[in-house]
Amino acid sequence: MAVSIDTFRAVMSRWSTGITVITARHDERSHGMVASSFCSVSADPLLVLFCADQRTRTFPLVEASGAFAVNILSESQDSTFRVFAGWKGEPDADKFAGEAVETAATGSPILKDSLAWLDCRVYASYPGGNTHTIFLGEVVAAGIGEAAEADVPPLVYYHRKVRTFAPDPTGED
Repeated sequence: MAVSIDTFRAVMSRWSTGITVITARHDERSHGMVASSFCSVSADPLLVLFCADQRTRTFPLVEASGAFAVNILSESQDSTFRVFAGWKGEPDADKFAGEAVETAATGSPILKDSLAWLDCRVYASYPGGNTHTIFLGEVVAAGIGEAAEADVPPLVYYHRKVRTFAPDPTGED
């Protein structure tokens, strides 16, 4: 029996994941997109991957520049998530407006308020079905943000909603 797309989406929505914003820059154009399909791949060499819908504005920038940054969001960045997910603001508005941004080795935008970030060069890319591409990136620079130093928890996505961690009722970590 074939699995329906609705069942597949319902099942996958039960997978909790951290929220990242993937950013890229090429020819003076910058863009970013939310990606929950992100994970580490290898420690030798340092590799991560994320999946991008080919219809996003970020996809051609990653492809053309051969680079991207992964910004891991903290629970205090709910508004940042909503902007980069396209849930808040005008579709053609500058998503980086109001964000403190810096760059590292590749020139991809790094959101300074993130928990942590990885600056990557595209190591390889693979078809991800008919709609997506899997980008494998070699980490060339990385950093921990002020939110991590302050022990701010990550922003998470579960059952099609943004979530935060509940405090430990015992007061222990």
